[in-house]
Amino acid sequence: MNVKSRIFTVVLIGVLGFLVACGQGEGDTPQGAEEINFEPLDVELSMPEEGDPDTEIVIQALVTQGEEKVNDASEVIFEIWKQGQKEESEFVDATEPIGDGVYEITYIFTEEYIYFVQPHVTARGMHMMPVGEIIIGDVPENLLEEQDENTHEHDNGDHADHGEGHHHDMDHSHHHEDLRVDWLTAENIEQSNQTELSVYVEWQDAPLRNGDIQFEIWQDGDERHTWLPAEESEEGTYVANHTFERTGDYNIQIHVEDDTGLHEHIQFVIQVDHSH
Repeated sequence: MNVKSRIFTVVLIGVLGFLVACGQGEGDTPQGAEEINFEPLDVELSMPEEGDPDTEIVIQALVTQGEEKVNDASEVIFEIWKQGQKEESEFVDATEPIGDGVYEITYIFTEEYIYFVQPHVTARGMHMMPVGEIIIGDVPENLLEEQDENTHEHDNGDHADHGEGHHHDMDHSHHHEDLRVDWLTAENIEQSNQTELSVYVEWQDAPLRNGDIQFEIWQDGDERHTWLPAEESEEGTYVANHTFERTGDYNIQIHVEDDTGLHEHIQFVIQVDHSH
């Protein structure tokens, strides 16, 4: 190839590159490059608080990630059970979103009772499972009183038998119907210091023994999440050590499993400050 041919080849490549760039426009994303949403998944359960037996009731889950409505969830399953009978749960698939991130089922509750509904949503590498309750028909007074007592016990946050030195606070206690998770680590977590993360896990009113507990840790915008297996230090208490390299808010999702098929998630938010 002579000098003129080389010059022509270089000029031709430059012109083609310019035409491609002009075709994209200033605001266009290059082909194959897409914006990735790193915000945590959120699931909002929507259904009436009360209903009648043998009547169709619409149950919806709104799935969002930041400002974005999520219409590409890989799985949305609604778990439904009577109060105190979770082992007899019924599972109903919501196969397609109806639009704007909303997944919907229609369900008929056949008996007058207190029911719990829990959507299991898997999307974009995350899994969320909030829980709500609905009262169907004229529920016997003793069931309502039992539910009120359970709610009060969960809300007051008093578990003095967990051992000395454990920190308990209503804002650091989450529960589903049969699961309670208390965040025990002190609030003043400092950057770059190894911290013992600790939770107390109670399942069906008893400390969960020999559970498979993992801490999933991330900050908003993180592409990768940190997973820490926890060890049971004493009855129902699980610990793992971690060093937080950055300051700010961290999301910590507690994954609770055991060999009976229990699989629940509870999420906390903590703050990490500069070390003194």
